[in-house]
Amino acid sequence: MNIDGKIKGKFNVIDLLAIILVIAVAVGIVVRFKSTITTAVRSDEGFVYTVKVSGVKSYTVDALEKKGKVTDKKSGLDLGEITDVVAEPASTQTERADGKIVMSEQPERYNVTVTIKTRGKEAENSYITADSNELSVGRTTDIYTKYVHTSGKIMSVEKTEN
Repeated sequence: MNIDGKIKGKFNVIDLLAIILVIAVAVGIVVRFKSTITTAVRSDEGFVYTVKVSGVKSYTVDALEKKGKVTDKKSGLDLGEITDVVAEPASTQTERADGKIVMSEQPERYNVTVTIKTRGKEAENSYITADSNELSVGRTTDIYTKYVHTSGKIMSVEKTEN
């Protein structure tokens, strides 16, 4: 600024780009932190979801079969209860000597389908657990119980009657 209080110099393209950048960052922050999940939540509902845990050993299967409550690892929030556990021998694709690909059983490994009953919020296009995690098919989730800590892929999510 000069003595008269006027800005010296000219307004140029670099100044314009800097102003646009600041506005874009501000808009990005607003969009990022204004979540549609929390604003579209409608009610407290009951859900049943199944998780497939692949290639685990027998002691993991035994621990899952003890059932019990599923909790959040950090906060200890109640995330539901294991209601059913189905184990089957794990198999993998292997190539035979003649070049054919066949399914062969993995020794001492199991694929386990775990059914978990929980309560949460129903949003417009998703279900949300007590720890604010979204339940959606294909997503990997952690299972923490008194007896086991493991993870698997969500295979189905269904709303239940209250």
